[in-house]
Amino acid sequence: MRRRFRHVLVPGLVLAVAAAPAHPAQAGPPAASAQPAQEAAERGVRPAPIDRPVYLLHGVQWDGGTDCEASWQNAKAALRRQGFRGPLITWGYYRGDRRCSVTYPGDLDTRIMELGRRLAWEIYNRHSRHGRPAGLVGHSMGGLVAAAALAGVQKYGGKTRTWPPYLRVTDVVALSTPFQGVACVQIRIQCHDLRAGSPFLRWLASHQNPQGRGATDWTLVGAHDDTRVGPRSALGTKARHKVVYLRGQRVTHSNVRYFAKGARWRYRYSHHWGKQMRQTAKGAAPLRLAALALRSRAQ
Repeated sequence: MRRRFRHVLVPGLVLAVAAAPAHPAQAGPPAASAQPAQEAAERGVRPAPIDRPVYLLHGVQWDGGTDCEASWQNAKAALRRQGFRGPLITWGYYRGDRRCSVTYPGDLDTRIMELGRRLAWEIYNRHSRHGRPAGLVGHSMGGLVAAAALAGVQKYGGKTRTWPPYLRVTDVVALSTPFQGVACVQIRIQCHDLRAGSPFLRWLASHQNPQGRGATDWTLVGAHDDTRVGPRSALGTKARHKVVYLRGQRVTHSNVRYFAKGARWRYRYSHHWGKQMRQTAKGAAPLRLAALALRSRAQ
């Protein structure tokens, strides 16, 4: 029988345990196959290797390009420390992107939904149709691209040839992603898509928590020090796991994709769709938290 897993945030980590009974206080210890990575590290045991590919999606770039390696080097290191041995794929979507594993030659007038469709085909052709699941990490607009990929396939897959028939995506982590939009004054299509109440965001809101074949677990991360995408927007869609870093830790919109170390981060979290929020002062850094979240269904 297939077991269902959920994340549990405890001081310093995210881990996977068997689904708990109705009263969490009475839940037993996690199964041996789902021991948290931190406990393994304390015993001097390396995390079990994971071959699953992970896609890393950058955010909007108003100058038309980003250096994928510079943007994601800390995230890659955090994933490697957590046992990810498969390909870590930086997926760029501007002609001016540099040092990316794969680049789609789009620009600031390429709609976010179209970027999602292109990403969906990339994942399907390289991995899903071969039976290989993937994980996704998106920063800022990159999280919307990931959501558009899954939502588009869920709605149109198998009904039209313009979208792949299915995707195998086990986990998505969205870092400071504006699900409720942001203030934007650029005269570009992506700016229009990012504005609160845009047709794209309304469409995405009608397909919340989009799922791939075999189920997809969503983790949303926001921060009170983020003045571009506040917690209300970053956590403003349906997801089982929600984390918000407290003020005074310099977890800004840009910095959230660089912090990978430490176990004294303060945040509030929920594994109940934003309900039953709890708080810890012994939390993982944003990128370590993302890596641990992606491990949750690999045990």
